This record gives sequence, structure tokens and C-alpha cells, in this order.
Amino acid sequence: MKTFLWGISALILLAIFMGWSTYKSYKPAPPDLEVIVDKHAVKIKAVTYSFRKWGRTAVADANTEPALLVREDSPMEVNTSGRIELLFEKSPDSVTCYLWDMETGSLAYPGLEGLPLDIEQSNVSSGDYAMEIRAKWEDGYVLYYARIYVNED
Repeated sequence: MKTFLWGISALILLAIFMGWSTYKSYKPAPPDLEVIVDKHAVKIKAVTYSFRKWGRTAVADANTEPALLVREDSPMEVNTSGRIELLFEKSPDSVTCYLWDMETGSLAYPGLEGLPLDIEQSNVSSGDYAMEIRAKWEDGYVLYYARIYVNED
């Protein structure tokens, strides 16, 4: 009986030790985002974020203008009458999109809202843009960036 109790105690201590080391090394990851334009899906990685889970925090800050971050990326093409669907791994509490002019780096369209994002309703003219997607959850926020080219129908 004594051996059995020692064995159980050893297993419990091992489980506590393994749980603690897993918790110490745990780093929460921000939710993935998939953007769908004309039935073409593109995965977009989080660039700037602050996310908390289980008492742990993960933070990243690109601290660069959106147009500079996506300059080397191939743009996703969308028509002026098109829609951009945003499929999050975990549904956010709020989403706001911004379009930055690729040539000047200035904010061209602030605060585009709605899912899916309706380009025509937002009166976006044709051009090359850096799209900034700001999503907020109870656990934190994430900024995603992509390059889009809006062309006339």
C-alpha cells in the first residue's frame, strides 16, 4: 500500500511540474485571418498585437507605416463593386479597416466598417492601397496588413 501511495504522489508531482513548465513557456498567439477576394483566399499574419490568455501576454509592434510594410507584397485585386470577406479564426468584438495610399503613404479611407467589406458602398476609387485591419477581442487587439489593388469594373 505504501508503494502505491508513493507512486501516486510521484505521478501527481510529475504532472504539476510538467503543467508548470508548459505554462511558463506558453505564449498566446493572435487569431489567424483569411481574406477572401473573388473566391481567392489569402492568409494574413498579425503584425502588431497585444494578446492575453491564461495570465500570459504576447506583444509585437511593427512600428512602421502600413504602405512600407506591404510594399514588397503582391496585391490582391478587387473590383470597385467587389467585396472583401474577412474570416477570423476567432470572431472579433469589433473590426475597422483603413486604406493607405501606396504612393504617398497617406491615409486615403479611414474607418471602413462592415463585414464583408463592401468596396462600392465605401466609395473606394481605383488605386493601389495598403489595407490595415484592426480587430479587437476581449483578450486584446491585432493589426493585420495586406496590399490590395482596386480596379474599375
